[in-house]
Amino acid sequence: MAYSNLNNPANYQLQEFSQSGFRIMDSSFVAVSDEYYRVIYALEDSVVSFSSVHGDSITNKTLYAGQILLGLFDSVTVTSGSVASYIA
Repeated sequence: MAYSNLNNPANYQLQEFSQSGFRIMDSSFVAVSDEYYRVIYALEDSVVSFSSVHGDSITNKTLYAGQILLGLFDSVTVTSGSVASYIA
């Protein structure tokens, strides 16, 4: 499914309909159980911690604005800054 406008509020609500979408995360984000992410995109300089479904985990990784991480993550915590994550 392609999105013509990622800033369209409806695209952030697709998870409610069991479809993929984006979630904006910052230090106030509360994790959603059983939610997986394919992409982590730094909207600004950020510090994040995450783990993959294969058991690997990274703590306090600095991501600079525009940097992208690809994988399958089951836990993302943002210490500072903000990121957009694509829901798998």
